[in-house]
Amino acid sequence: MSNLNEIAPFPNPGVRLVKEDEHIAIWEETFEPSNPTPPHKHMRDFIAIFPHAGELTITQLAGEPEEYTTIAGELATESRNRGTRLVWGPGMIVHSRVPADGVGHFAVNEGPKPALMILIEIKGTAAEKRAHQHGN
Repeated sequence: MSNLNEIAPFPNPGVRLVKEDEHIAIWEETFEPSNPTPPHKHMRDFIAIFPHAGELTITQLAGEPEEYTTIAGELATESRNRGTRLVWGPGMIVHSRVPADGVGHFAVNEGPKPALMILIEIKGTAAEKRAHQHGN
């Protein structure tokens, strides 16, 4: 596994910032079929909204695993070697609790069509909160 400090922070190139304020940052990302995202790390908890059905495999590179909680829609998960395959129906919303030190991973769209995701980062959570408490 990689060291978290060696992994570039989210957002990846091509991810579009939709809106940001002192509480949240909203991002739009499209996962092209069979095209892995660059390795990246998340430092904040987030809510991911998937308007259309799809499937991704998330391969963890560093840190403890995220905890996924389905808020709306249907989500099936399957453990894979160092990763998790996610399959969902339209309108699926999931909350990802990011570990206190952050998490590094990359994702691959396993479906036949591009998968749109709206990601809402929650500021002051996960590793960002820990860094602030330690004066970093």
